[in-house]
Amino acid sequence: MTLELKNIGMIKEANVKLNGLTVIAGKNDTGKSTVGKNLHAILKVLINIKNKRLYNLSNEKDEKKIFAESINIIYFLLFKKYLVEGYLSITDNDFNVSITSDSNKNSIDERIHSIIELDIEKFPYIETVFIETPLIWNFSDFFRDIAQIESQMNIKIDYPPLMKDLNFKLYIKSASKGLDIKDKVTSLMGGEFKKDEMGRYYFEKQGQRIELVNTATGIKYFGIFQVLSQNNYLNKDTVLVLDEPEVHLHPKWQLEMAKIIVELVKNGVKIVVNSHSPYMIEALQRYSELAKVDSDFYLAEDGYIKKENDSNAETLEKIFEKLSEPFDVFEEMDSKDMEKLING
Repeated sequence: MTLELKNIGMIKEANVKLNGLTVIAGKNDTGKSTVGKNLHAILKVLINIKNKRLYNLSNEKDEKKIFAESINIIYFLLFKKYLVEGYLSITDNDFNVSITSDSNKNSIDERIHSIIELDIEKFPYIETVFIETPLIWNFSDFFRDIAQIESQMNIKIDYPPLMKDLNFKLYIKSASKGLDIKDKVTSLMGGEFKKDEMGRYYFEKQGQRIELVNTATGIKYFGIFQVLSQNNYLNKDTVLVLDEPEVHLHPKWQLEMAKIIVELVKNGVKIVVNSHSPYMIEALQRYSELAKVDSDFYLAEDGYIKKENDSNAETLEKIFEKLSEPFDVFEEMDSKDMEKLING
């Protein structure tokens, strides 16, 4: 599967393969997250069509028209915000979907043009998961209250769709058969995420109940993996997007997270990792090579997400060169301090 983006958000151009493990490295505000969000959004629409979960889906209605209507809603705000002519395409052996925006048009229907070539029954993916932050656990009660309000008042309240989608997966079990990584994750955490009689999660460690608000943020991240595994959302037909998973993890735990990621890829999960941590990136490189899984590394820089000469080795060399720049500053500082000592 290949995702191509042009003039969307910070991205001038990106062409990214998604065949196993895909790692996009770079500084903040270089478009790494934009790739994952666009991938998640377009796959979500396709999966909803396949599973007949769209509110306006009927057997008589043309699936391509439904997709076009749905994707227009998602992308109109994005293209309108940046007022550019944007382009997105996602292709695989069995499907080809592309979306073009013309910034000179006024209406949604005129501005967004979709081309869809797919047999929805052959669409291979059954779920897409986007993990943006482990702080999703801090909003559990909020999402619960919002759901009650929506149900009682028969209204829809807009709140961050990525968090809403992940929260749903943490509380509602899928009928699919998922990969079981619970034991690995609970062993690493030294405890387990459990539900009480009210359906609220807590962290249990050595028989002691710890409320999520008091649970370490790094443990919360691994807790997401535990619960997604229990709820059958991690399987060979899942696309998983991890947005800077290293942010709340100690370097040693970054390596443990990399091991879990590579194991999931080895079992058929397609994973996209956005990262600016040399520990995480090197761990993913080394573990993926040991496991012999397909991996692609890209550098996000100056609006482009690219691979150097279609080579992982050359791209990784460039990535580590960029990520080592702080050490160059330290060396310069040390040189100046040494010069001061010599010159008195």
